Amino acid sequence: MHTRARRAGVKRAAIALVAAVALIAGGAAVAVPAGAVDEPINLALASGENAPVTEVSYVPSWNSAAALNNGVVGPTNTLSAMWGTWGAPGSPTQDTATYTWERPVTVSSSKLYLWQNHLTSGGDSGVMIPASWKVEYRTSAGEWAPVTGSGLTYPVPVLNTAAPVASQPVVQADFDAVTTTAVRLVLDRQLFQSQRKATSVIEWEVWGVNAPVVEPEPENPDAFIDAQSVAVRTVTGTAPTLPDTVWVIGENGPLRYVDVEWAGVAASSYASPGQFEVVGDPAGYDGQTVSGTVYVANSLSDEIESVDYSATITTAGVEPVLPATVRATYEDGTASSGVDVEWDSIEPAAYAEVDAIFDVEGAVDGYAPGAIATVFVVEPVDQNEPIVALSFDAAPQGSGWYTTAPTVTITAEETASPVESIEYSLDGETWTAYTAPFAVSAQGEVTVSARATSEDGAVGEASETVKVDTVAPVTGVDWIVVDGTSATFTLVPSDAAPGSGVTRTVWSDGPDSSPTGELNNMYATYEEPFSVQLTEEPRYVHVQAQDAAGNIEDYVTIELPTLAANALDLQPTVTQRCVAGKAYLAVSVKNADDVAADVQIATAYGSKTLTGLKAGATVTSTFNSRLTAAPDGEIEVTGTAGDLTFTGTVEYSAHSCG
Repeated sequence: MHTRARRAGVKRAAIALVAAVALIAGGAAVAVPAGAVDEPINLALASGENAPVTEVSYVPSWNSAAALNNGVVGPTNTLSAMWGTWGAPGSPTQDTATYTWERPVTVSSSKLYLWQNHLTSGGDSGVMIPASWKVEYRTSAGEWAPVTGSGLTYPVPVLNTAAPVASQPVVQADFDAVTTTAVRLVLDRQLFQSQRKATSVIEWEVWGVNAPVVEPEPENPDAFIDAQSVAVRTVTGTAPTLPDTVWVIGENGPLRYVDVEWAGVAASSYASPGQFEVVGDPAGYDGQTVSGTVYVANSLSDEIESVDYSATITTAGVEPVLPATVRATYEDGTASSGVDVEWDSIEPAAYAEVDAIFDVEGAVDGYAPGAIATVFVVEPVDQNEPIVALSFDAAPQGSGWYTTAPTVTITAEETASPVESIEYSLDGETWTAYTAPFAVSAQGEVTVSARATSEDGAVGEASETVKVDTVAPVTGVDWIVVDGTSATFTLVPSDAAPGSGVTRTVWSDGPDSSPTGELNNMYATYEEPFSVQLTEEPRYVHVQAQDAAGNIEDYVTIELPTLAANALDLQPTVTQRCVAGKAYLAVSVKNADDVAADVQIATAYGSKTLTGLKAGATVTSTFNSRLTAAPDGEIEVTGTAGDLTFTGTVEYSAHSCG
């Protein structure tokens, strides 16, 4: 589920206080414990419990991205049973496919079932085995990084040129386990005869285990976000003196000191050199603790080796409170958080504006470099408003558009007062009471707004803009038979507003009435009108358009007339003349056959029938437009001679006699 929430605390720059911890804990690569008992499974399966969302860099209409993880791995020549990239705009150097899981997975292996048509029977070498491939994973920072491993290799099938086959044997790459929410397959295209060849994959498997789900602790707005890391020193046999107070920093700051009650310390803990931890209970923070480290040594050094950085937060206009002491590490390896420090004064202008960050220097006796404290000026959190969140039941397509109406769930979390009502709007003006999840069926860019009102009148809001296009484009097909031997096609694709817009229209022709029939020619991208030769057997033209969202039109199929075996050979031409200031058409028909024929001429200005035009003879008929300037147009000529027939048209341009 994809969730967006608005909460003032989310934008806390104060997270910088624990940034170092986040950098360590947020590493994306997590080793699988040696004793893990879960058996690896194919995590990519679309039928799996934690099935991924599949996105690809490009897929033509006759292939299928869904085939990548449908679990079918056997040899095939069915184009819809594989993902392919033939016809990708711009002839890219790489093709990519991505699996994204809602819950984290730990992956360690990948298998690839490739398909190609180089040197195969009927193949045109348009799809070839990639030059190389690799697997990448998404880090916690949202960036792509390659998987690694000491023995990692990416084998590529070697084509048997003596007996080439289309479906290739499986290849596998094993790598060090990583925990992530997304992996990406990168295929480097083969360069062959100065062309980058498309790739095709029957199945892409990713093996591993589902990572354990860690439920987050409930958020307490009154909890502290940072506390003093206490350190004390003592000599062997002497009970440590722990501080009576510790500093804590709340969500809005500033730093303040609270009483703390420490757990008891057994004498055996400090009977010999070493260190141990003590837990403290700070006053007013039920459920939260602080910790202290006690260093025990036979003797204690007085020479400070280093002083830790300090950090605190405040809100605009509120003077920051800095800790009264700092944590110092001594030459003997012990540490103390009770080292006095004298901070420089702070000018009010330094903390007057939100998002300001500045350092304050402090003097420490016995340590010339002194101390440094970083102050973050943050926007105060207002916890009076309900916390509103929008959740969508799925992610959009790789294009960023939803091609099926997404379902929205709205939640409102109580803060200072119980939530009284929840409403939503799709236009920012009309508000509807929210009672259950609803589908966003409106088309185009739609902003879903939600608001929750608490009993004390506080209003929390959230909004998210999504792009929805659930309607496939439509292609208008204009075609005309030319001279009885070919057909010229003009395609007019359109995507009704506010759709995402047509990005590509393809066409194919051949003897198979099925748009995916293997006897037909490969699909080509439509750029300009094209011609198809008529044949004595039935022939078909298949057309399909795709929009930017990813909607694909149902195939449009046109059955062409067959080429008549008993065709009459007539050759019509048109010339234009001016007579007495009027435009005339002169239509000449030559009978190039060896039998006499009856001929009919039809124009916008009349028709004529010529009977018994002898073999080899030419006849000319004129037609008065009665206009000084005649527009462009066409004439139609038909002819018969026994079983022989002819139908043809001739276009002419506009002509003026003025």
